Amino acid sequence: MSSRVLGYSLLLVLVAAISFPLIAPTQQSPDNPPPPPKWEYQVFRLDASGCSSETEVANSLNRQGQQGWELVSYERAAPSFPRDADGTLVIAPAATGPSRGVTPPTADSFQGTLAIKMGPVQPGGCRMVLKRRWRPPERPQPVAEPR
Repeated sequence: MSSRVLGYSLLLVLVAAISFPLIAPTQQSPDNPPPPPKWEYQVFRLDASGCSSETEVANSLNRQGQQGWELVSYERAAPSFPRDADGTLVIAPAATGPSRGVTPPTADSFQGTLAIKMGPVQPGGCRMVLKRRWRPPERPQPVAEPR
């Protein structure tokens, strides 16, 4: 009977040793929290033809991802509306209002014609903001001089 108690005791000690790690995990003291991570950011732009193709956008993001960059935001730029217009505005009195036949014509009845020539609308591109953990620049290793 004593050999059984000894065997069970050894088995219990073995299970306890396996269940609990021998080395306690190190914990950061609340007085000294770890420093927050540092990030570096990159703004990446594609023109309208690159943004219109999902394959092109995916390939560009995959190339950046291989260098450790993560996508933070994606914004499609609105097409640029032409700012300049060239044209003529003609306002002539209409012959339908109560001022018909009155000289000079009054402003109660006018018709207008507007003819404007504008340049073509330029399609917009897209802008992506990427981030990755900041890596300190590597210091060049000193080169040993030959003897």
